[in-house]
Amino acid sequence: MQSFYLEYQNARIHCLRFGQGPRLLVALHGFGDRARLFAILEGALAERYTVVAFDLPFHGQTEWPERSFSKEDLLAIIRQIMSRENKNRLSLMGYSFGARLVQAMLPELLPQLDKLYLLAPDGIRTKGMPMAVRTPMWVRRIFHQLLKRPQWFLRLLDLGRRLNLVPPLILHFLSFNLTRPERFRRSFGCWFALDSFYLRRQRIKAIWRESGLPVDIYFGTKDEMIHYKTVKKMVEGVRNVRIYRMNAGHRLIGEDLRERMRAKSKA
Repeated sequence: MQSFYLEYQNARIHCLRFGQGPRLLVALHGFGDRARLFAILEGALAERYTVVAFDLPFHGQTEWPERSFSKEDLLAIIRQIMSRENKNRLSLMGYSFGARLVQAMLPELLPQLDKLYLLAPDGIRTKGMPMAVRTPMWVRRIFHQLLKRPQWFLRLLDLGRRLNLVPPLILHFLSFNLTRPERFRRSFGCWFALDSFYLRRQRIKAIWRESGLPVDIYFGTKDEMIHYKTVKKMVEGVRNVRIYRMNAGHRLIGEDLRERMRAKSKA
């Protein structure tokens, strides 16, 4: 496995590269994760793909000095990777928040895209995310200032939890991500970025159906974050999209997924 950096504007993008396959696969991890998350899938992907996964802005070893990032930023990074690998086509893999990002880039990358892998995909219907997406930017900026000292807000949320008004998952997420400077910066950097990565469900389905792009979607049967029924309804009648369910929660990247993908590649 090779580690390297790409220079992009004022940033340094940390990438991991593995596999020796003839096709390029670019992989985007989820919120709070890093590129190394995909290393366990090497045994299933290495023969078909050369895989390049990179740490997203505010994650891992990537150095990102800006307050947020945009779809244009990630498109430029992916095109740098394609140029470095001397490839004019690619496949994409996105896990959780990374799946939201790759789906939003479909209109721009579709002419060069061979296959799409969505793992526990955010970007279709995820608990808590509709409110985050709909919050006006000016409100987000106000919260950015008010929550630099978040204790008062967390105490208010804890009261809401005791009154069954705030889901425990939301309280845990915010308690973890608002109480350290680097996590605070990451959380708001990604929240500010959401507007740039929004694509309506109807548009996603239309792209799937009209392009014929092969799409593999992997879900955990114990996933409490993703609305499986919404995604299942979305893919009805779209023959090039397949759903694979696994005995797992939201964090389904592991040995079971590797073996499932390995078996599927040999079928």
